[in-house]
Amino acid sequence: MSKPRLHRLATSLLVCSLLSAPAVQAASFGLSADAGTPGVGAAVWFPLAGSFLDFRVGFNTLSFNHPYTSGGIRYDTHAVLRNLPLLVDWYPLGFGFRLTGGVVYNDNQASFLATSENGSYTIDGTSYPASQVSPLTGSLSYPHLAPYLGLGFGDPFSGVLPVFFSIDFGAFYQRSGTVTLTDPQADSNPALAAGIAAEQAQLQASIGRYRWYPVVSLGLGFSF
Repeated sequence: MSKPRLHRLATSLLVCSLLSAPAVQAASFGLSADAGTPGVGAAVWFPLAGSFLDFRVGFNTLSFNHPYTSGGIRYDTHAVLRNLPLLVDWYPLGFGFRLTGGVVYNDNQASFLATSENGSYTIDGTSYPASQVSPLTGSLSYPHLAPYLGLGFGDPFSGVLPVFFSIDFGAFYQRSGTVTLTDPQADSNPALAAGIAAEQAQLQASIGRYRWYPVVSLGLGFSF
């Protein structure tokens, strides 16, 4: 067989083998583990429109204790972060860099326990013995739906590697939280009840300034 015919035969076999080989399929979903200011959690990613849009749903949680002082009263605070983001990512360049929008189901909350100073509490300028006040407890909660805006980097569906890194910067608008303070002894002490109401309003104003919850999160995931 002449060399030109052999060359044509080899070329034909190569083309046929490429056409008959199974196509490399794009990933149908991604999974990531994440950690950051919303807590520690995971997310599931789904492609929406080729390499330009995807959708992800996640869950983050974390609990911690932190002291907080307001109106001269020190509170032992137990905070629980628990949120579920539903986000759409847009890749204006077709990969990597993304702009993100969506909504967060915000179940972040906290509980307070006031602690006395030298056996007394100063509430709205009036000093009370600890025996007349304790336990003074409180809670903080937020509206559950919070819009989210952010940007980031990382694409589970770039098709380059099955492993991907993710980073997010943004914030969700949690609005002003609702603070409640209660003391069973206030029912029989009108002056104490008025002082606690004033302290609750001051605590509400102090915490209410933090309407935007900042998000900085890092993730590592796999696409399938």
